Amino acid sequence: MQADGAEKKPYVKSVRSRIEDIVPGMAVAEDIKNTAGGIIVAADTFLTSSHIQKLKECGIDRLYIQTCDMNKEFDPLRNKRAVVVDDSLFFRHMFSKMLYRMGMFVCGESPTAEEGLEAVSVYSPELVVMDIHLPKMDGRLAIKQIHRKMPQTKILAVSTDTEKATIIETFRAGANDYMVKPIKWDILKPRIINLFPAKESSVNH
Repeated sequence: MQADGAEKKPYVKSVRSRIEDIVPGMAVAEDIKNTAGGIIVAADTFLTSSHIQKLKECGIDRLYIQTCDMNKEFDPLRNKRAVVVDDSLFFRHMFSKMLYRMGMFVCGESPTAEEGLEAVSVYSPELVVMDIHLPKMDGRLAIKQIHRKMPQTKILAVSTDTEKATIIETFRAGANDYMVKPIKWDILKPRIINLFPAKESSVNH
């Protein structure tokens, strides 16, 4: 069945899709509700494997997925997977939206380095966005582990920390770039694109 009680938001570009065609990282354009009116998955949620499995178990077979017009400049990023690790829910959501609009699939959002490492292990993303100062495990340690196990994965470090020593340590750990918060979204696009040269993208695809 289609998502019960769900209406496509008129101001969000979307396409009605079969559940079989849904993959992790896609963003839903509607509140998906059960027959009792309870929300199963909220609008703007970036779907994970567990979300998709839950929708199948609830008998949802079609839903509206957000789409956007892709500029040719984003071709190197098209269909690449990303994991965003930050203890700020607002930042994770905003960053994920920006990546999705650039054609990437955000397969995981994690509030801690430990959960981020688990998501990276599951999804093998081409890009990891990693906050530096996180609860428990430090982001730099997580970057070091990712770089050692998956050297092909690009890592963008983000932090409010502007100390030169911190930035140097982060690059030594294996980060490919470092951006200071608050992120200037207008310069995010070229910084992300620069991580994936056109030649490299053509080889991967």
